[in-house]
Amino acid sequence: MAVKLLIALAALWFIYVRVIEKENAGDWWTGAGKSLRDSDHFGWFLLVLLLMFVNWSIEAFKWKLIMQRLERISFIRSLEAIFSGITISFFTPNRIGEYAGRVFHLEKADRIEATLLTVLENFSQLVITLIVGAIASVLYLQVYSTIPAYLENAIIALLMTVSTGALLFYFNASFLEAVFRKLKLPESWKSYLKVFSLYSNTELIRVLLLALLRYIVFSGQFYILLWIFGIDLSYSAAMTLIAVTYLVMSVFPTFALTELGVRGAVATFFFASVTDNLSGVINASFSLWLINLAAPALLGIFFVFEFKFARRKA
Repeated sequence: MAVKLLIALAALWFIYVRVIEKENAGDWWTGAGKSLRDSDHFGWFLLVLLLMFVNWSIEAFKWKLIMQRLERISFIRSLEAIFSGITISFFTPNRIGEYAGRVFHLEKADRIEATLLTVLENFSQLVITLIVGAIASVLYLQVYSTIPAYLENAIIALLMTVSTGALLFYFNASFLEAVFRKLKLPESWKSYLKVFSLYSNTELIRVLLLALLRYIVFSGQFYILLWIFGIDLSYSAAMTLIAVTYLVMSVFPTFALTELGVRGAVATFFFASVTDNLSGVINASFSLWLINLAAPALLGIFFVFEFKFARRKA
């Protein structure tokens, strides 16, 4: 209980420091208050809040699906695991604490095997981000960029190669078992990689489609927030810029503590080509961060106390 309490207090402190002390929250409150006084905007803002639960519910269902070969869990427990994972990820590099925050909700499954499958499940989201981002980058470079044609073609070729490679790796992660069997590693280490062979391509496609659905949801949230804060763009233009922003964000190694600054900088870089209202872009980015990460992290603090550090034997 002492360890759980320490984790909860640390998460609460980090969230407080990030939102209250380090960020210029006053500017956001001013902008948000001005926008939300419009009754139409308020209703749309409530929709974004509702979509936060849709977003993480899809993620919970996706994780539940990938865990079923190790341990069958309820949707509610999966959702609790997702929220506590967000909490732990708040103060770990590149959100690696998210894995621990999830697998400690499992009672019987091997922690290492569960972590490896969680990595695969998270990788499905990265695959979607890379593929959609690569397609959007082609549109962005052709419409908004002024770089030389040879450089544009090189970037497009690189993005297409990386996204295709990621997709092929996702469906063939089991080859890692064969690779590591050739290395002089303890047999127990090699046996963990067998988990990548548990799933058929059909099951992996289901996970990938859920990742795509989740991508559509949180991209839609961003689009609505941009509109609330005065960024008037067509849906296609906004989604192109959002997809490119997410693509660049996906390759930045960050702490969740510093991610907000990176998000704002990346978003303003791309949206500067279509709007002068960069404060609106920053406010939309900050709002999305508060709704999709800070709020769930606060909720997850309660579920940290449900951690099961000791495995129960099957």
